[in-house]
Amino acid sequence: QILGVTCDNASNNDVMVDHLNVLLEAFGGSFARTRCFLHILNLTAKSLLKQFD
Repeated sequence: QILGVTCDNASNNDVMVDHLNVLLEAFGGSFARTRCFLHILNLTAKSLLKQFD
């Protein structure tokens, strides 16, 4: 049983979650997806530091 999926923000992961939702009745679809907080934090830090280049 899959309760949830944690992955980065890549769009192909959205497709994977949608496909899992079709294949597995008990899967919660996009509600069961958690975007990785550390990846979001990394993207934010890179964006902020880019201003100083």
